[in-house]
Amino acid sequence: MAESFDDIRFSYNQSRCASAAKALAGRGFDARWFRAAGEAVGAVLEVIPTGSRVGAGGSVTLRETGILERLQARGDNVVRHTTDMEFAESLSARRESITCPYFLSSSNAVTMEGELVNTDGIGNRVAGMIFGPDTVIVLAGANKIVADRAEALSRIRNVAAPANARRLGIDVPCVERGRCVDCKSPMNICRVTTIISLKPILTGMMVFLVAEPLGL
Repeated sequence: MAESFDDIRFSYNQSRCASAAKALAGRGFDARWFRAAGEAVGAVLEVIPTGSRVGAGGSVTLRETGILERLQARGDNVVRHTTDMEFAESLSARRESITCPYFLSSSNAVTMEGELVNTDGIGNRVAGMIFGPDTVIVLAGANKIVADRAEALSRIRNVAAPANARRLGIDVPCVERGRCVDCKSPMNICRVTTIISLKPILTGMMVFLVAEPLGL
């Protein structure tokens, strides 16, 4: 009996997750892959002790999986900024989040060569992924996996940035055009780009890949 389209799609995602996880492990990351988001969320809950202080970067993936609500429900102190906060409160939350023992984020792109590529407008998310927390856990869907740095940067500029700018209601040219035009707009959200090519020396970094699409 022929495989269903869903089976073919999952097998493809599984192969990419497994290959990327192997490459990440070769660069010092604790990399794992999971069949579904629920399995990855369960693994995160096992890694983080109950009652911990957990910071979070802005992420559609974290919202889609409900991991932050799960952590809060069991009594963890989750530090994150939200769109309904006043400026001072949001800034304080961004700063505090990167001082937490644990930090959760997604990644704009994960390369098959084992690197994490991210672009921020403010920089708090990428800062928290590099230094500050004792342990960083990156949760990413198979749709974030790309071949190399060049494809990662293209994905950020032409997929992630336009979609996130639209989500945040930011008036920049890529929202209308659906691709990067290398704008110099004062509202540009592509200002700080990081490439994590090896696990940072003083930061424990776990990368949990999921064989289904998550985030933008």
